[in-house]
This record gives sequence, structure tokens and C-alpha cells, in this order.
Amino acid sequence: MIHRRTLLAATAAGLAAPALARADAVSAYPDRPVRIVVPAPPGGQSDITMRLVLEGMRGSFGQPFVIENRGGASGAIGIDHVAKQPADGYTLLVSVAGGLVVNPLFDRRVPFDALRDFAPITQFGLSTNCLFVRAGLPVNSLQELVRYARARPGELTYASIGNGTISHIYTELFARTAGIELLHVPFKGGAAAVQEVIAGRVDMMIIDFTTGDQPMREGLLRGLAVTGTRRWPLAPELQTFQEQQVPLTLIGWNGLFAPRGTPQPILKRLATAANKVVQDPANRDRFLQIGLIPSGTTPEEFEAVIRSDTEQWREAVRMSGAKPE
Repeated sequence: MIHRRTLLAATAAGLAAPALARADAVSAYPDRPVRIVVPAPPGGQSDITMRLVLEGMRGSFGQPFVIENRGGASGAIGIDHVAKQPADGYTLLVSVAGGLVVNPLFDRRVPFDALRDFAPITQFGLSTNCLFVRAGLPVNSLQELVRYARARPGELTYASIGNGTISHIYTELFARTAGIELLHVPFKGGAAAVQEVIAGRVDMMIIDFTTGDQPMREGLLRGLAVTGTRRWPLAPELQTFQEQQVPLTLIGWNGLFAPRGTPQPILKRLATAANKVVQDPANRDRFLQIGLIPSGTTPEEFEAVIRSDTEQWREAVRMSGAKPE
């Protein structure tokens, strides 16, 4: 006959085994290559940022970190793929606010949710967007543009990098706030959209500052205002929207995520290693050149940012009046 105490001990050991195995897996992390999904083609901000961070993290974990580019549907394809992966730290995601937070708020058909499906690791940095107009448009300030557009309701066009993207939401919010009517012309990417504004076939667009910076300096575009509450360090001459009486203060970010449920020790190890690179003063100019003011946060700090941003973007989407196609 099996003694009751023996049976209880065996049962307890059986229940403890999975927890011990999980603890061993966490302490051994990583014991195989780690995949980092960038939900955009190579060469974009997220891709370049992650490669810069990995360059500084080289040798920190003893295993390779491999970037996999999975673009499409404003980032939704790659983001949804990561949401469905095991929460073990071996598949990570790099994303901007637009793809992860704004996209599901704009289109309820998007299957993932930033807070439900992802565990934040660290915020790499903050990014600003700028309103650029074609060089031939006879305006030199935001208020001049508003007056010019009010005199021509529905005649001026604006480009975006796709329906429901930040460039779309920002511009509709600007138009609603300023009391002007603009015609939306969506494109499948920033490069194509900017070229149409440069060519004069579209009047304006709001896009990340670095995309339009060089054409602006060459006189092909004119910058009128930047988002956020502070001027962009690389173009301090450009006023913010807020300084010009238009309260467009929401600002983007870029960060690293894991599937929700990934053990906290893994999240913290990854954040510590990445933040050493992000917060190194020697790397500040490199981050600025790709459009980020470097930050570096704990997982808890980044989660608080996302919770706050989600509510602000929810209201921005509602106020913009933008609708899915």
C-alpha cells in the first residue's frame, strides 16, 4: 500500500517539476538564437535602430540575435505573427507607436492589442513628425497654410503612408483642429509619398522628420511645424504645432517587445542590455540621425507610457474622423 505521505510528496514533486523547468529555462536564457521581427522592409527606422542596438549588445548573451523583416498591412502582419509566438523570449518585436497602438484603435479588424498581447521591454527613443509642404506652395508658416486652405476648401491635397497610419491620423487631426478641409491621397510607403510632394503633385504631408529632412535642406520641401512639445534637436528653427496655436502634441516612439507572459527576468535582462547602448552618450548622434531622441526605459516604465498613449491615441483617432477603407 502506498503511504499517504509518499503519495503527497510525489504529487508535490510532480506539480513543482514544470515550475523548476521554467526557472531553469529562464536562468539559461538564451540557449539558442533569438529572432527579432521588424514589421517593415529593411532600411526603415525600426530596422536601422535594432541593428544599431544589436551592434552594441554583441557578446552580451552568447547567442545570435537575428533580424527578420516581415512587412505589410502597416506593420500588422509582422506584429500579429509575434503575438502568436510562445512567450519564452525567443521571438521579439520592434515596433513604432503607429503600428502597435494606433493601427488596432483605427481598425477593429486588426487582431492584436498592444496591452493584451505584448510585454514591453524598453523604449528605444522618441520620434517627431513634421508637416512638410511642396516648395511651390505659397505659404511660409502654419498659420499662412491654414488661411490659404480655408480660402480653398477641399482643394489642397495631403499624402500619407497609408490609411490609418500616424501620418493619416495626424493630418486629419490637424485639419479638424484648424478648421480646414483637405483631400487625402494615401501611398504604400514614405518614399513614394515624399516624392509626390517633391514633384508638386501633392501639396503636403506629415511624416517622420528624417524622411523629409534632406529634401527640405535642398529646398525641395518646406517644413512648417513639428509634433510634440519640444523642437527637434536637429532643426531647432522649426516651431512646434503647439507654439503655433495648434495643439498637436502626441509624439511617436520606437521600442522592443515580447509576447505577453514572457518571464519578467528575461524582459529585464533584455532591457538592461539594450539600455546600455541606447543611453550611451557616444551613440546619441547616431540615434538622432535616424530620427530618435534616445531614451531607454524599464519594462514597467514603458508599459505605463503605452497605457497613457493608448488613451490619447484613442481620442485622437476619434477626433480625426478617419475611417478604415
